Amino acid sequence: RNPVYLEEVTKLGIEDFQDQNLKEQLLKLEFRLLVYVPLSIAGRELGFFILGKHGPVGPSPEEVSLLSSIGRQVGVAMENARLYEQAEQAAITAERSRLARELHDAVTQTLFSANLIADVIPRIWRRNPEEGMQNLEELRQLTRGALAEMRTLLLEMRPESLERPDLKSLLTQLSEAFIGRVRIPIDLQIQGGCMLTREVKIVFYRVAQEALNNIAKHSGARQVELHLDCQPDHLKLCIQDDGLGFDTGSIPPNHLGIAIMRERANSIRAHLNIQSQLGQGTKIELDWEIARKD
Repeated sequence: RNPVYLEEVTKLGIEDFQDQNLKEQLLKLEFRLLVYVPLSIAGRELGFFILGKHGPVGPSPEEVSLLSSIGRQVGVAMENARLYEQAEQAAITAERSRLARELHDAVTQTLFSANLIADVIPRIWRRNPEEGMQNLEELRQLTRGALAEMRTLLLEMRPESLERPDLKSLLTQLSEAFIGRVRIPIDLQIQGGCMLTREVKIVFYRVAQEALNNIAKHSGARQVELHLDCQPDHLKLCIQDDGLGFDTGSIPPNHLGIAIMRERANSIRAHLNIQSQLGQGTKIELDWEIARKD
């Protein structure tokens, strides 16, 4: 088949089309010639488009060359769209797999620990009520943490849900999920209240989330402080741990976790400061100046 080919219009030929609407339109327009232009990529046809002519003269060689070029370009665009959709579906599948792993690693294991504690509490209570009370408190923290972790995972599955809660609620949920997952206490302090845009709120939430994830994975900390201070002229987040710390000079500037936090801070013109020393823990501060209305 030629790259572009002609066919004289006959009612019988048009009846071969499967698309009823297309057949009706072609008959209604009363074309004498149809010009078929394949949509192709690397020699593979993805489809074709049709040009109709009322006169008996077909396209010139130059027009045929132009139509062939257009067909190839459209074919490339179609293939790119298909590949983009395929990549998007793969990304969705990968994200669902990640959430499933987190659900197993965090919530399932937390509930398993809670179940073990619940099983032994009656025996401990009979022997030592004070120790039983301690175990009840640990059980309460575990179940609250599992609930918070589940809510956090639901937020990841439906990012638009981040728009409804205020920053205080989001940070409280993050802290409870962190405590339930890694059993490291957090001193959470939130001062003041701010009306924040969605963009600013999500940046502060994501930076706090990334910082806590890094603490859980790498720090070996025994205590974490998470403080949010909202004043009329600025909003400041401070996350500090007493963990292993690291040499900030040895961390490459494109380190994924730090690069993501810096990128988020830059998106709202906030200042991110990271301080750490080996054996001295880490301190992360995010400071954003609130624009005043004159």
